[in-house]
Amino acid sequence: MFRLTVLITIGFAVSVLGWIKVPDNYPGRIVGGEDAAPNQFPYQASLRDANMRHFCGGTIINNCYILTAAHCDKDEEYTKFVVLGSIYMSNVAVTHDVIRIISHPGYDRITNENDIKLLRVSPYITYNAAVQPMPIAAHVAESGDAVVSGWGLLETDGESPEILQFLNTQIISFEECYNAWSGASKIVSNLTICTRNPVGQDACRGDSGGPLVHNGGLHGVVSWGAAECGNGMPGVYARVSSYVSWILANAV
Repeated sequence: MFRLTVLITIGFAVSVLGWIKVPDNYPGRIVGGEDAAPNQFPYQASLRDANMRHFCGGTIINNCYILTAAHCDKDEEYTKFVVLGSIYMSNVAVTHDVIRIISHPGYDRITNENDIKLLRVSPYITYNAAVQPMPIAAHVAESGDAVVSGWGLLETDGESPEILQFLNTQIISFEECYNAWSGASKIVSNLTICTRNPVGQDACRGDSGGPLVHNGGLHGVVSWGAAECGNGMPGVYARVSSYVSWILANAV
């Protein structure tokens, strides 16, 4: 049996206010962040291809599963390994094979709706100071401080960092995010959660699938945003609280 912690806090349900369109050219997505310290983000995972190249982030949710974004795979055979336990991209000492991929059945590649996925890894994950699970949030956070982390590009079309980056950010309301992205082609709905940063700060290519953490719980999975990283537009994440039942049913 695999233990999965759900962080339950009193919250309020959010109704669907509508669907909007967002740019098609969002490549995956920290610009303007800071270097992480060892063991600061022990729940952070790095997804690797067959050549051990990092391409997306993820979050440890129990000793067998990583939660990430459905759009991170070019195909079902692309994700081969998950690397844990270090802030350094070149350190692959703790590597797990990906033995099963479970994408949300409602995932839409055009709109990025239901952009969430589980990776089962082998061998079982061993917890220590550098490797720990993150509880999944069961309530909706409509505002507040949060942190996003990853090894994504340091600027649009720039270089990937050797050291894990993190960015302190602000969760914004559904309405603010909806209005900001009105008229584009992907969707903002009650299945998403958004953040806004000053110009020059953002998640970027390679951060996709990574964690958005608020009050000790996993609230978001990096999904999409502006093609030009750090341009001041909201970042959009799959809202974890919308998928608790699906996660509990499949991460076993």
